Amino acid sequence: QAAADGLVCYHNGAGVADYGKMGHAEAVSLSVPKEHFAEFAARFWQLCPKGQRQDVQDLGGEYRSVIGVPGGLQSDLASQLHSEGVQLVDGRGNEDDTLNSHKVLVYDSTKFPAHVAEQFHQFHDDMMESYGGDYNALQRFAVKTKCPGDAGGPGGFWRLFSLSE
Repeated sequence: QAAADGLVCYHNGAGVADYGKMGHAEAVSLSVPKEHFAEFAARFWQLCPKGQRQDVQDLGGEYRSVIGVPGGLQSDLASQLHSEGVQLVDGRGNEDDTLNSHKVLVYDSTKFPAHVAEQFHQFHDDMMESYGGDYNALQRFAVKTKCPGDAGGPGGFWRLFSLSE
């Protein structure tokens, strides 16, 4: 689900296309060649052991643990996602937070495509970690949206991409 004009925005004072209210989750969109998917999955589990995210201070459904692949759990890639102590669950959209549940929602990315986040919220440091000036400078390549955070209106905070409901 997106707003009528296609917008999906971070929380903002104007209430414009709020991704949390529309059932979206924060995610990063990647293109991974099939022959390297197992390497991607291994790295995901290193960064999110048992589906546990690193930024546990963020709470709510928009921070649930998610992976999107074409076909979701029915994909031939799904078998490469299995990890000890983790329950892979069919993603349906608008689920609750998965924090401490050892669950990761797997979405069919053809039905739940990623939406580009505000330029303002891309390529910046995390609340817990600094990524350096070279990384931060990549923001100039991000496309501005019509979301309040990019338009100079009542801004939101940050997100990278979101999976739609």
